[in-house]
Amino acid sequence: MTLRRKVLIFVGMIVLFGLACTYFSLDRILLNRFAQLDDRALRADMQKMVLTFEHETENLKSNMIDYSASNSTYDFMQKITILSRIENDPYIQNKFNDAFFQTNNIHFIALLGTKNQLIYNRFYDVAAGRQTSPPDGMLNSVLANGGVLIHFEGEFQSKTGVVATREGPMLVVSLPVIKSTMEGPIQGALVVGRYLDAMEIERLTILSHSQFKFQLVEDLQIPAIPENTDGTPFIWLDNISSEKVIVHSLLKDVYGNPYLVLSTEKTRDVYNPGQFAVKLYALVLTLIVLCISIGIMIVIDRMILKRIEGLVINFRSITRKQDFTLRICSQGADEFAQLEKEFNTMMSSLEGSRNLLEQQANYDPLTLLPNRALFFNKLESAIKEAKAKEMRLAVLFIDLDRFKWVNDTWGHDHGDDLLKVIATRLQEGMEAENTVSRLGGDEFTVLLTKISGKEAAYLKANQIHTALASSYLLKGRQFHTTASIGISIYPDDGSTPEELVKYADIAMIKSKESGRNHLSAYSNVLLEDLERKIMLETQLASALFNDEFHVFYQPIVDAQSLQIVKVEALLRWEHPVLGWISPSEFIPIAETSGAIITLGNWVLSRACSDIKKLKQSGHPDLIVTVNVSVLQLEQDQFLEDISSILQDAEIRTEDIELEITESVTMSQGKAAEELMKLLDLGVRISVDDFGTGYSSLSYLRRFPLHTIKIDKSFIAEMTVVDFDRTISKAIIDLGHHLQLKVVAEGIETEEHFNLLKALGCDEIQGYYISRPLDFSSICKFFEDSKR
Repeated sequence: MTLRRKVLIFVGMIVLFGLACTYFSLDRILLNRFAQLDDRALRADMQKMVLTFEHETENLKSNMIDYSASNSTYDFMQKITILSRIENDPYIQNKFNDAFFQTNNIHFIALLGTKNQLIYNRFYDVAAGRQTSPPDGMLNSVLANGGVLIHFEGEFQSKTGVVATREGPMLVVSLPVIKSTMEGPIQGALVVGRYLDAMEIERLTILSHSQFKFQLVEDLQIPAIPENTDGTPFIWLDNISSEKVIVHSLLKDVYGNPYLVLSTEKTRDVYNPGQFAVKLYALVLTLIVLCISIGIMIVIDRMILKRIEGLVINFRSITRKQDFTLRICSQGADEFAQLEKEFNTMMSSLEGSRNLLEQQANYDPLTLLPNRALFFNKLESAIKEAKAKEMRLAVLFIDLDRFKWVNDTWGHDHGDDLLKVIATRLQEGMEAENTVSRLGGDEFTVLLTKISGKEAAYLKANQIHTALASSYLLKGRQFHTTASIGISIYPDDGSTPEELVKYADIAMIKSKESGRNHLSAYSNVLLEDLERKIMLETQLASALFNDEFHVFYQPIVDAQSLQIVKVEALLRWEHPVLGWISPSEFIPIAETSGAIITLGNWVLSRACSDIKKLKQSGHPDLIVTVNVSVLQLEQDQFLEDISSILQDAEIRTEDIELEITESVTMSQGKAAEELMKLLDLGVRISVDDFGTGYSSLSYLRRFPLHTIKIDKSFIAEMTVVDFDRTISKAIIDLGHHLQLKVVAEGIETEEHFNLLKALGCDEIQGYYISRPLDFSSICKFFEDSKR
């Protein structure tokens, strides 16, 4: 469920709860109060009716006082002692005539003596306007309860109330007969009665402004009557409907017994309008609250929820599109506006970080050239375009020559500066559609698009080769560098970025192997050569354990006496499938992979073991020469290995001669240090391929060497070219002046032999003497040489 829906539901529930509480409060408080007010008003009306009834009784009483407290009445009652026909008495005719009954609305009158004797009574039908006989039992009703109604304890006492008669309830007033001065003694009682008939009820209705009726107590179900200490009448209500109610009041007779119920039907003049007002108020309040709630929800929706939704939409859009350029239009200065501004600031930061990451992911941080990933993307796009337009493109793989020497000699800061200069030169003169990138280290690639063929790629590569060959001025120093470049062509050489870069790399390796500073184009032959090298490198490790390596020996003879003075130990590999593999093929692979260290120690150990056997067979002065790689010399334990091998073979240090290249003697590093230690140990040192390495000869002075070997490249043409003969002569003379033995290798003809012998060469080695032989063959060669 969304936040928007949750908020709207929450606000709606609060509104409904508030309305429910309000309506409940109105129903329980206001309507209850209205009901109480209505009940109070109804009771007040009933009390008013009761008071009207009582007031009517008092009026009747007041009117009758003039007759009871009258001297004439007093005198009449005093002189009448015997009941007789007194209707014709002037007093009676004057006082209690028809006008008396009609004026006072009296139905019954009686004069009673002090002993309850009836002196005079008369019953008058006011409605008919004539006198009638008193109803049966009327006098008994008046004299009921021991005559309480006519007995008085004082002149000012009177009795009023209702008396039950057979004709119905009658309003009765009983007054003592006294003098007009309100003095006694009491001569009797004046009792008057008025029926509560329809006429009287109508008159009371007019006086009380209420319709009512009288009912006997026995005809109704009356609730329990409480004791009212304050004398107020007992009133109760019966509901007829939701709008009307019947109000009852209990009236007691003159003797204090419940007798009549005064009832009236009333409308709820307070509760009904109040109920309507409450409902109307609740409706209006509901409408107002709903309108306010809708307004609040609209405000919340527009000012909060929609702005939150906008943030969510932007976040989703960023997640889906990875678009960090999106911004929220921020207005105002509230918290949401600040949040939107912070969001925009965060997006700007993310965009900058993303651009930086993209820069770091796609560009080389040093040269600012496209890196490997970006180059491959561009190459893939270029291949698609070239395929669609049936065009060619070329990939150049460039590797700087001897870049490691710059880092090792002058430091990595010079190396970094050199890489920046190289990047600048590669970009100079480069067309916009072409791409220059740095793959890593000192390796660069160039993508050439829209070329006509291999010749155009060669031409561009040659321009780059020439540009890189120029000298550089870095931090006040002049530098010269060259580059080896490999070329691959789409679609001739490959159809994918991986293939084109791989084949260009293979071509570059060919340039390196050709002596560096070359251009090479890819061909299938190069791939076959590389695959063969990879195979040989993989099998080198297991070849030694499979006894595939053998040590052959080539004799070295004294040029004058033709006596064998040395044998050179040469490593050979007999592959179980490929047969004999040339050392010129597998030795560079062993040096590159590091396997030369193990192989070199194994050759050294085998050569020492075999030379001991040759010495024991009658050649005590024989010396064995073993080629040593620079990698072996750079090993910390090399001296220990040499000492251990010599000790195990039980030969002297002067019985072994180690052949090294000129590059070792020129080094100022670990190899040169180990060389000095070997010389101090007494091991003989020979410089192989003399004259083909460095031009500096200062190492001949720094190291106490024993032998130098003239490279066979000078021997091959010396019988034809005087120049080579002169160089050979110079090398021999130089060696002799430095008291060094000079060995000529590669002697294949008698003419070579005679010429070098004439030039004064000390020792001769080559096919003219003997090819390299295995140990059994070299033993036989020694025996044959003796014979």
